[in-house]
Amino acid sequence: MLGIIDKASDELVLCMALRLLGSEREVLVLKIKGQNFYAFPPYAKKPLGSFDCHMSYHESGERHAVVRLSNGFAWREETKVRRESMVKLGQPAAFRSAEPLFNSFLFPFQFLDLPQVGTNAGHSIILDADAANFRGDFISIRASLVEPGAERHIPVFPNTGPRILYLVKQTTPWLAVEVCQQMSA
Repeated sequence: MLGIIDKASDELVLCMALRLLGSEREVLVLKIKGQNFYAFPPYAKKPLGSFDCHMSYHESGERHAVVRLSNGFAWREETKVRRESMVKLGQPAAFRSAEPLFNSFLFPFQFLDLPQVGTNAGHSIILDADAANFRGDFISIRASLVEPGAERHIPVFPNTGPRILYLVKQTTPWLAVEVCQQMSA
């Protein structure tokens, strides 16, 4: 069981994974250090394939929106030919009942390229997309900070199909991790 964060020096690292099409892959890393919450993709230091788009919140206190495109060469520094766009979004606004922390998405061909469970440090939590009837299709991944008891304020977007909402209630505020797909046509 996860421990409650009650001292500024305590740190909790959660590695969220997804079980899809019989395979388990890491999709999000959350770090809680005292009352500070950080979220980033599990491949933060090594981009995923030829396309990466995510918003993350870093220990430095900055939020970033990143889009990376490769022209087909490997991401290694010596052969890297890419375009990258990063926007510094600043600190989150004053906390409301539900505040976004992380947004990302995966195309179907990217899932098996994600790190396997156990690659990143921390407690692994596996969300079962197979049991929730996910398809091998576009997946949205979001994390939010939520006031205890205010999970009803987490926005659900129109046309949301299969959805998993996981609440981490051992922290204050709570952490909400949502993985979802759009309804099929």
